[in-house]
Amino acid sequence: MNGLLELTAMSTWRRIKSLTRYKLNFMLELFMGLIWGFGFLIFQYVVDPSVLQQVVGTTSYVSFLLIGAAFQAYYGVALWGSPNEIQNELTTGQIEYTFSSPVSRYAYMLSYVFSDAVVATLFQIVPMTGVALLFSPMSFSLSGVMWSVAVIILTFLVFCQIGVLFSCALLLFKNVSALGSFMNFLFQIATGMFVPLQFMPDAFKGLAFVIPLTEGMDLTRHFLIGSNTVWPVELEFGALLFFFTVFAVLARFAVSYVENRAKKEGLSVA
Repeated sequence: MNGLLELTAMSTWRRIKSLTRYKLNFMLELFMGLIWGFGFLIFQYVVDPSVLQQVVGTTSYVSFLLIGAAFQAYYGVALWGSPNEIQNELTTGQIEYTFSSPVSRYAYMLSYVFSDAVVATLFQIVPMTGVALLFSPMSFSLSGVMWSVAVIILTFLVFCQIGVLFSCALLLFKNVSALGSFMNFLFQIATGMFVPLQFMPDAFKGLAFVIPLTEGMDLTRHFLIGSNTVWPVELEFGALLFFFTVFAVLARFAVSYVENRAKKEGLSVA
């Protein structure tokens, strides 16, 4: 655990130093979350609030959208934070040195994801969620915020395991960009990120249920803006815990498999 925390701290410091080195870029990164947040206001005028209240449980489509859009940052860093670093190390030939170091390869991959998550939280999650709460007709409570934080952390931990799996797939197949693009499309379309699942057919909801992002967004919206959950709250929490357990086991197995293969064949780009 100490090794993971140290790696995460070092990686986070490097990312923040890179961001703050270029002042204009830093300022734009700082305000992009707010800009995106206010940009979603246009959707407030194309949705009937009474229908939204009746079906989804909230009259603010802006708040609904922003919480969904904010989650893009987390699944983005979970899926691409570690694989992007691995890809760079494959290209530069550093990957063999990484795998020969005494640090756990599982912790090494997770540290990349965690450090990206800190930056994403500061520059995307916090400002976009803040705007969502600003335009929500419901007064948020401290307990609701605490529950939503717990949900966000649990959802992110699930995607961290998926990120490790993607890293292992990259080490095995050298290029998984097409799979990543498909997963991004699936997460945006089939999880209720932009269109409430309550408007979707039941068969579509079945697909949505097996994607952890669905439960994470649904519960967060419920606790922050009072929207109705698609399934019972207890069921959605249980699903997130189940997904975390399953993907954690798979991630550990995948790292072990890659390590054994690396010892026999190496990890060259070719």
